[in-house]
Amino acid sequence: MSSEHQPLADRTLVVSGGSRGIGLAIAVGAARLGANAVLLAKTSEPHPKLPGTVHTAVADVEAAGGKGLAMVGDVLVGSGVTDLSPYGGGDDPMWDIFVDKPESAHAP
Repeated sequence: MSSEHQPLADRTLVVSGGSRGIGLAIAVGAARLGANAVLLAKTSEPHPKLPGTVHTAVADVEAAGGKGLAMVGDVLVGSGVTDLSPYGGGDDPMWDIFVDKPESAHAP
């Protein structure tokens, strides 16, 4: 696909809640447009009632053409955000876009 059809080429986005639902859809859609994705999600092991984990989500991003990285964490817990510091700290962050999906904004 040419670069004019990949407006997110060479961009990296971080998606909270990226293991399923709208977070996964955003990451996969961005991968189709050339982006890579860091997926931040609490689900590292299969849930008995919900499909997908952060690891299966990475496979979906890669199948859509991007590179994926799984990070297990929770944006509602301080350590979930500080775990991203190696990817976004300093003068030259390693990500361009941060997507905090709406469901992540609500306390449990």
